[in-house]
Amino acid sequence: MKLSTPHDDVLRRQSTSLDVLDSTPESSMGRLFCSSILSPLRINPRLRSLPLPLPLPLPLQRTPFSLSARLQSTMSNVEEAKRAAATTAVANHYPKNAQWVGIGSGTTIVYVVEAIKALGVDTSATRYVPTGYQSRQLIVNAGLTAVEFDAIPRGVVLDVAFDGADEVDDELNCIKGGGACLFQEKLVAMQAKEFICVADSRKLQSRLLTNWKYIPIEVAPIAAFRVLRKLTELGSINPTIRPNSTLKEGNLKTDQDFFLIDAPFPPLLIQADLDGGLNGTGTGGVWEVSRLAREIKQIAGVLEVGIFYGQTGPQATAAGGVGGQRPVAAYFGMPDGSVSVRNAIQ
Repeated sequence: MKLSTPHDDVLRRQSTSLDVLDSTPESSMGRLFCSSILSPLRINPRLRSLPLPLPLPLPLQRTPFSLSARLQSTMSNVEEAKRAAATTAVANHYPKNAQWVGIGSGTTIVYVVEAIKALGVDTSATRYVPTGYQSRQLIVNAGLTAVEFDAIPRGVVLDVAFDGADEVDDELNCIKGGGACLFQEKLVAMQAKEFICVADSRKLQSRLLTNWKYIPIEVAPIAAFRVLRKLTELGSINPTIRPNSTLKEGNLKTDQDFFLIDAPFPPLLIQADLDGGLNGTGTGGVWEVSRLAREIKQIAGVLEVGIFYGQTGPQATAAGGVGGQRPVAAYFGMPDGSVSVRNAIQ
């Protein structure tokens, strides 16, 4: 079953230089803030007392330095791509007289806040709603006013919400939760007039679960093993409870003291696939995006599913509701320094 399109292949080739580094979660201020991509090199203290060794052959001396230089260069390109995407997204979508702004948890959001500050607008009357503890710290450290989600006055709708994603498909469905903040991220997105996704080009794939291999699911600890069993019945391949980075600390817990289950599935179909005659009802573990999201959410013990799909904010408003999970636009920083913009079909 071939799901990619010619323009996706071009994009993939353009993004090759960025792909060597990452599996860092984009929606991960829970890991931004959780872990760094590269750890500093460490020298064994005992080696300091040894006599200096004979010079190594030239190729052996130069190879580690060259590899390190290439990695640093690629990292720099990735970060510049994120900055470019954030700057363009803020320029296009930050309201002139913003009163309420959602700030997500992805690594790219650092550059969103940077871009907001660079606008030079008066933010003294603006309230910024974070999607987790770390994003709150980012807001406060930038000199902006943070307001927790449960302190938003009744009836208030956010003017806009900016967030990243772990992966985005052709219809702008997203996978989020790699950084352990998916429940708050979904709350904020669904309380905003429009949700804007900001990422680099590695995150754009024709179908979800192409490069990013699992769906994060926030679950009550008491129900975790039951949820694991149900996910297996739905076709997930070896779903697991996410551990802490330090094993002795046990399983990772979210800000709600819930566990996260990471559930791998085959790539998810979109509406265009169903229109083309493919079956997305779960046969062989193959699902259409929205159908799988609904099936998982129905499992007792599941708080939230890391698939952002369905209505955009304007669509929800037109239907008499408030906010939508799916972004109205997604901005991707490209390897050549440009920014690719995808808009949701309304």
